[in-house]
Order: sequence, then C-alpha cells, then structure tokens
Amino acid sequence: MSPRPLLLLTLWAGYLTTPQFALAAPSAEETAAVLKSTVERLNALNEWFSEAERKRSAWLVELQRSDRDIAQLNQAVARISAALEEIERDLAELRTRRTELGRLRQEQAALIATHISASHRLRGQDFLKQLLNQESPDTFARMIRYHRYFSESRLSTVQTYQQTLTDLEQTNAALTTQQQRQTERQKELLEEQQTLANDRQSRTQLIAMLDAEKETKASEYARLERDRARLEQLLAELRRRTTDTLDGADFKAARGNLSMPAKGRIRHAFGSRRADGRLRWHGIDIAAAHGTPVAAVFRGRVVFADWLRGFGYLTIVDHGSEYMTLYGHADVLYKKVGDWVEAGERIAGAGNSGGNKEPGIYFEIRRAGAPLDPISWVNR
Repeated sequence: MSPRPLLLLTLWAGYLTTPQFALAAPSAEETAAVLKSTVERLNALNEWFSEAERKRSAWLVELQRSDRDIAQLNQAVARISAALEEIERDLAELRTRRTELGRLRQEQAALIATHISASHRLRGQDFLKQLLNQESPDTFARMIRYHRYFSESRLSTVQTYQQTLTDLEQTNAALTTQQQRQTERQKELLEEQQTLANDRQSRTQLIAMLDAEKETKASEYARLERDRARLEQLLAELRRRTTDTLDGADFKAARGNLSMPAKGRIRHAFGSRRADGRLRWHGIDIAAAHGTPVAAVFRGRVVFADWLRGFGYLTIVDHGSEYMTLYGHADVLYKKVGDWVEAGERIAGAGNSGGNKEPGIYFEIRRAGAPLDPISWVNR
C-alpha cells in the first residue's frame, strides 16, 4: 500500500480514538446516531479512493441503493408470505368448520324428520282417542308428560337446526372473504416478486459494469485492503463501545459444536489466498441461493446491522469476552442493533449485496478483533 493511504488510515484511526469521538455514558439513541455517522464516513470517504476509482465509487453508491431496495422488497415479500400463511390457516379452519356444520345439518334434519313423523301419529283425533281409551291414571299421566316433552324437544331441535343454518351461512361468507384476501395477497406477492426480480437484474448489470472496469492485481489488492481496513476500524469502534456485559465463556466452550450459519458449500475457505496471493480470506464464503435463511451460530446481541462497503448488508453479533461473529453480503437483515438472538435464530437472508458476483453469505469469527478459522468452531 502506498504511503498516502497508510497515512490516511493512521489519521482516521487516530480520529476515531480522539476525546471528541468518545462518549461518556451515551444514551442508546446517541450511540446509534454516532455509529451511523461512523459507518457513513467509512462508506463515503473520498480519501479511500484514487482518481481512477471515482467512477467505480459512483457505481458502488448506486449498488448500495440497489441493495437497500432489494432488502426492503425482501422484507415486504416476507411480510406478505407470512400473511398468506395466516390466511391459509384461517381458510383451513373455516373449511373444517363448514364440513362439521354440514354434518350437523344432516343429522339435525334427519332428527326433525323423525320428530315430524312421530308428531303426525300423536296429534289431533289420534292422540285424543288414545287418551280416551286409557283406563289407567298412571298411563294417562305418562302420555301427557311424553307429549309435552316431545313438543319441547321438537322445538329445541328446530331452533338448533336454524342456528346451524345461520352458522353455516356466516362460515361460507367468512370463507369467501378470506379467499378474496388470499387472492389479493397473492397478487401483491407476485408484483413484489417481479419488482424484486427486476431490481436484482439491475444490480447484476451494475456488478457487470464494475467487473468491466478491468482491475490490475495491484488495484484489486488495494481495494481489498481498503475493505479490510474499513471492517477493522468498524470492529475496533464496536469493541470500544461494548459494555462487555456478556460472558463469552459459553461461546468459547461451544467451540467445535456451532452450527453453520447457512446451508451451502464453502466457496472460499479461511486462509485461502486471494488478490494474486497477497491477501488471505479472514472468514469463509458460503454459496447459497438468494433468500436462504442465515442463522446466528450462538446466543448474543446484535451490535451492527447495516450496509458496509465491501461487505454489503452485514450483521455483527457480540457473544461476550470480545468474541464476535460476522455475517456479510446478505440481501435482507431481519434484526436491528440491540436485538438479542438465540442460536439457530434467523437473522438474515443470503444474497450478493455489496457487489458479490454469486449469492451466498460471508462468515467470520473474531476474538479481540483477530480473525479465527470458523471451520474449527462449527460442527459440520
């Protein structure tokens, strides 16, 4: 790296640690505001770039906007999909209810028919003749009681049948309404998915434009070094801000038993060479389709969830004792700063934000800022 970028990095690191940058017992809002300002500076400082990279920098700004739009669309798709699942559950319950009401209706109709038939035999002159022919007072009393009970039972049966018909009508109306909601939601989902596909195509074109600007090995090395330096400065700032209320002993004890953050093959392993062999990967690059769930590998607190140049949408989880895990190049983030997450809880969706050619997720484990080989921590 030339002396000028090194000098700029030194000055920037010094600025981050000056007294005016420090906060005494800041509020959550103040902390979030200062951190946002820090990230904006890391993303936008022109001093990071040479004149030859101005055009590429402008395209990266467009790429950030595209990544943001895609993330918002992914969130909208997730909300609509969840609403559709709820509607489907309601429809299933209504269909079950309608089936049960139909069965009750048939049973009650048969019972009413039986009552009517029996009533026909006991009414009018037939019933009167039977009463007059009785010589036993006990038999006479039983017949009177039976006739009264039978009449009451018949009335109750008819009322129940009427209520069943009302319930069935209401259920059919509710079913029609839910089906209309389902149709509307499905239409919204298709529209959002089409917009998402169009935006992804635009992003692909932007990445192609970036790739068309042929980089020499030296310029690729310099760019990757700047990306690394941004991340290092961000991690240093996060470590400085952390209250370290978390105990990292459990995280350390879980070494070798953590789950992979996403399902997929490893495209680039920790320590493998890049930039013509002058740099090495500090994490693992996992191939995964757009939207593949990305899960936290262990319980912790989200300390960063935003877009960082070179890493796209990035989530950083603090696990205590200066252990942190990083999940980069996501297409959508589901957690915000301050959220607590559990092992296996979805925190993002895989993607290729930040300019990656292929979708997936970039995963790092850090201890006091130093990168650790994730493969020695996960149970594959």
